[in-house]
Amino acid sequence: MEQKLIYYVHNGTEKLMDSLTILANSSELGKQSLPQTLFVTVESVNDKAPVITANKILQVWVNSVTEMTRDDLCAEDEDSSPQDLVYWVTPPSNGHLALKSIPGRSIQNFTQAHINEGQLVFVHSGAMSGGFNFQVTDGLNFAPRQIFSITARALIISLEVNRGLSIFPGASVKEGGKVLIDQSKLDASNLLLQLPQPQRSSHEIWFQVMALPCYGTILVGERNITTGKPYFSQHIVNTFGVTYLHDDSESLADNFTFAVWPNPKSKSTSKPEADFLEEMFNITITPVNDQPPELKTRGLRLTVLQGSCLVVGPEILKVDDLDSPPNEIQYMIIRHPNNGFLAMAHDLNATAHHFTQADINNAQVWFIQDGSPSSGVFYFSVTDGEHRPLYKLFHLDVIPISITLVNLTDLLLPQGQTTVSITNAHLSAVTNGKSLQIIYRITQPLQSGHLLIENQVVNSFGQEDLDAGRLSYHMTNLTASEDQLQFSLSTAESNLTEQTLGIRVQPLLQVTQNLKVANRVPHQLQREDLDATELANRTNSDPTFEVTQPPIHGRLVRRAVDSPVMEEITRFTQGDIDRGQLVLEACANLTGIGTLNDSFTFLLSADHVQPAMGYLAFSIAPPDPLPLQTFTPDVPLFITGENLVASVFSQKKLTASIITQTETPGNLSQSKWRGTDSWGQLNAKEAKVDVKVSPTEVIWPYAATTVVSRGAIGHRDSSYPLMVILPLAAVFLLLMVTVVALCVWLLRRKEEKANPLLQPKINLESPLPSCRAERSGAIPTVTVTPLMRSSSIPATSVFLSPQYDQVASLGTEPVEKCAPWEAWVNLDPDMAKLCRQTNPALKHNQYWV
Repeated sequence: MEQKLIYYVHNGTEKLMDSLTILANSSELGKQSLPQTLFVTVESVNDKAPVITANKILQVWVNSVTEMTRDDLCAEDEDSSPQDLVYWVTPPSNGHLALKSIPGRSIQNFTQAHINEGQLVFVHSGAMSGGFNFQVTDGLNFAPRQIFSITARALIISLEVNRGLSIFPGASVKEGGKVLIDQSKLDASNLLLQLPQPQRSSHEIWFQVMALPCYGTILVGERNITTGKPYFSQHIVNTFGVTYLHDDSESLADNFTFAVWPNPKSKSTSKPEADFLEEMFNITITPVNDQPPELKTRGLRLTVLQGSCLVVGPEILKVDDLDSPPNEIQYMIIRHPNNGFLAMAHDLNATAHHFTQADINNAQVWFIQDGSPSSGVFYFSVTDGEHRPLYKLFHLDVIPISITLVNLTDLLLPQGQTTVSITNAHLSAVTNGKSLQIIYRITQPLQSGHLLIENQVVNSFGQEDLDAGRLSYHMTNLTASEDQLQFSLSTAESNLTEQTLGIRVQPLLQVTQNLKVANRVPHQLQREDLDATELANRTNSDPTFEVTQPPIHGRLVRRAVDSPVMEEITRFTQGDIDRGQLVLEACANLTGIGTLNDSFTFLLSADHVQPAMGYLAFSIAPPDPLPLQTFTPDVPLFITGENLVASVFSQKKLTASIITQTETPGNLSQSKWRGTDSWGQLNAKEAKVDVKVSPTEVIWPYAATTVVSRGAIGHRDSSYPLMVILPLAAVFLLLMVTVVALCVWLLRRKEEKANPLLQPKINLESPLPSCRAERSGAIPTVTVTPLMRSSSIPATSVFLSPQYDQVASLGTEPVEKCAPWEAWVNLDPDMAKLCRQTNPALKHNQYWV
């Protein structure tokens, strides 16, 4: 191979591809390579001449066009394709050659591919015999010249067979009538001819009805042919005939099927298993127009859009006639509509005066509305030509072309921003007319801003601007909280006026959801309820809330910084909320109502931004039930006069910080009380008295009570007044007993100076300092069963000032909250009679201080 001594020699065939497989083998190494295939491409050489393989005489009809196939004329070449084999021909003597696509144009050359694909035709004209000379070439080599012969012959049609056709004539009957089927209509006597001559007289032709007619009955005399008795004979047909009776239905054809055979007269009638003939007898029914037309459409009414056209189809107007086809049901317009006209589909500009049900079924009847907004009617009659016409009134309802706003949602401008986009989520309109371009036009100028499209002020815009989001609102007046866009809409066919789009500033505020407030229980509003911190951070100011609509069933109050006085307010700040000074008091009549919804509206404003309207919604619910007191049975309760005289309660249910020492039986200890005023303010120092009186003291050990609910303590006085008044009345009675015992004791000690226990007049509103007096053991200890138990009161109250909150938080022992002074003042009159209403008489050297 390295010396190039190995050659591939082609064998001269016309194949263009060849291959051989080789492998390398080393006998010394004992190894052999994998077999590999070597492909050889053979370059063709056009050295073969075309060969004519088919040249037959072409048989054609006179003056015909005949396709030439490869069976008539064909040439082959081993080294040329059919497209390369070209025929050169002389003009035929009795016609011309042409392509099938252009049979009228004569051609002088064609390829073998034209013949193979059926594109070559011969068009005969002239002599009956003829032909043409042709020669085939592949471009280099030529086949010998040859002659192609063509013979024409005339088309002759001759009748070779013309025999009669025997058929069953059947019968014809009018609708609802009857017809006699006799020998002329049904005769099977020729079946006897199939039998030998000696047997014919001993047989008789019998019929058996295999399938009864669908729309009638077969009668043999007075007997009906049924499936149980389906037989009759040819003798009966010849002598009496068989009658077919129609059932008067609207059918147009009927038939029955029968079997017929020659039956021996000596045997009973029975259809054989073979040697019988089965045929069908057809009956034609001539219809009778005895049914009047019937209107099938309920509510003759057509709804059409103003100015449009609509087809009057069978679902709108339909009349049925069982014995008349739709093309025989004629409509006649007696009075034409006053808001348009009826027309046929082939001429919509001409008024139609009459039409048929077939025209309606084929969608050929149209109603052309003339554009007027009013509805109309037309009066028509319909008949089948035989019966009296039906007269009906047809209503034509017109739907006016209109514009409908499908979306009109207020535009919300975030507080602190001046521009916001207006899209189809805020404004969107549709129309039922043909013109779909909707134009919005501003009818009143905006008060606090203007509309922009691509930074250009506009007074009109289209629905496509809203859909694309190109329209925006720009606020220029930063003192306004809202604006209004008053506009009208129009198309080429309709308009819509006096529409308004509200534009509101959306407050930059976080508002709690589902806020619940207990009825008659103050609720301190916190940042979680109203939070304008983000607005404060953006504007570097304290946002202000101005109440524009207060709550219906309550009020907003603010607690002063250094005073317990609560003032009703209509203006507050975020700082007031953060400091816990804002209180919402709900007062509603919830009789028979579970909850009551309420709200208050406010205007939120801050520096350098526009104000915004907002509201806080809340629900008023009944307060929680009074918590029950749980006492330890073996823990006693003592009442002494010291704490009773020294305790003063606020009208706002305030609780003072009290340090109490528990007194046990047989071992009396003193209790130190810090003075409180009517608002729960602690006095700086304790009051001093000279008398050594042991006043009544109420002691509830902390360990003997358990609080069920902390939230209900603040409002139990108002919810359950009797449970407070009754123990207070008992305390007054015990106080009176104590005073009487004290007077007796004072009479025994004439030389000692004593101060009266009570002053002539007590100011319930002014602070009363508590007294620290020594208690005498002569006064007996009274045990009282409490109706209310002590609880751990929170360190601060919504009614206490910050200074009091700080002082009250110093108490470490539990404090009992007793009834306010108002419960003492509003005692029942019968209960007040039991109390002492006059000061006791003073003896010598005794006076009131």
